[in-house]
Amino acid sequence: MRAVKTIAAALILASLPFSAAQAHVGFGVGINLGVPFYGGYGGYGGYGPYCYRPYPYYYYRPYPVYVAPPAVILQPAPIYQSAPVVRPAYSSPVESAPPPLAVQQTDARQDEVEQQLQSLNGPEDHVRAEAAVQLGRLKAARAVQALSQLLSGDRSATVREAAARALGLIEAPAALPALQRAAQADDDRDVRHSAQFAAEGIRSNMPR
Repeated sequence: MRAVKTIAAALILASLPFSAAQAHVGFGVGINLGVPFYGGYGGYGGYGPYCYRPYPYYYYRPYPVYVAPPAVILQPAPIYQSAPVVRPAYSSPVESAPPPLAVQQTDARQDEVEQQLQSLNGPEDHVRAEAAVQLGRLKAARAVQALSQLLSGDRSATVREAAARALGLIEAPAALPALQRAAQADDDRDVRHSAQFAAEGIRSNMPR
């Protein structure tokens, strides 16, 4: 405390006006205790030394700057509407008469069927057998009844076997009764075999 007073007195003397009558030389020794002092202004009427408190230093963090992202504008997808397709109106074709060649072929086939039906009544066995096979190749449905009678009552086993094969080629369900009787009761083995084979073929092609 004494050192503080000594320093204060030295500062007061230094602030007094200098004159010749009062001129003297003096030395002062002070000890700095780390307390800041302020000397004041003016002479006697001024303020004396005083101790001041250092101002604190404050650090302010800068405010964050928020940059909003640009707005995203979604445009609706364009709607494309196709123009209606106008389909031309088609009229049903007018049925035309068959060409003369087709008429001639049909007439020729009918004539051949009629000729083979007459040959079934021929006196020779090989003629009747050949006529029966030819009617089967022509798939003449109108010959089913005549061939069934030939299968059931002809005296020649060759003719009966040919009639059974012809009925199998025509594939008419109306021939099944005659074929089944021949497959079970005919005296000739070849006739029974051909009749059984023809009946199975007709049954396999029938709708179920």
